[in-house]
Amino acid sequence: MKKCDVFGFILLALGVGVATGILLAPKSGKETRRDLSEKFEKGFEEACDFITYESGRIKSKVTETVDNLRNRFDENQ
Repeated sequence: MKKCDVFGFILLALGVGVATGILLAPKSGKETRRDLSEKFEKGFEEACDFITYESGRIKSKVTETVDNLRNRFDENQ
């Protein structure tokens, strides 16, 4: 079986599982939508926090690398 076939099958199974879970959920549609909205909002906030943290960390590493390269260049001049 090709890798793309396995990936497609996994996505299909995941979609069927999610749809079945929503259809058979013991909550009303309004409650389910509210819960999904809250979880999406929380996930979005966590993703933003993660991206902010990682971008700061990357910026720090790039600045450190540039400074090191400058120092090496100045030493060789």
